Amino acid sequence: MASLQARSSLRSAHPLIVVNKLISLTAFMILLAAGWVAVNYLKNEVLMRWRSPGETAPPAAASAATGQSSEAATDAKAARLPIRMVYSCVGDKQFYHNSTHLPAKCDRTAMSEEAARSRGLSRCRLCLPD
Repeated sequence: MASLQARSSLRSAHPLIVVNKLISLTAFMILLAAGWVAVNYLKNEVLMRWRSPGETAPPAAASAATGQSSEAATDAKAARLPIRMVYSCVGDKQFYHNSTHLPAKCDRTAMSEEAARSRGLSRCRLCLPD
């Protein structure tokens, strides 16, 4: 006659089930690591293309670029210089500042340093000493 006694799944577990679960867990961890490496590689490629879009020029453009005058080459170098972002407060009509030097409740406007100079603003000597 059949017994109606409840059995634990661990008591009747076959030893190969544990091995099968271990292999599945290992395969999952390998796939997870491969996906993480792939995502970081793609993210790095996108960031590198975003940071330097002008470095990879097609061959026709590269041959045309060699015929440029030295004045145009100087302009290209000046265009690649990093632009410093500065901020001006609505109430302050004299100076532009870095982001940490403005008051917390100030209605600030972000602009390049060149745009701030063209608006007639001077550099704050406290937060932008150089």
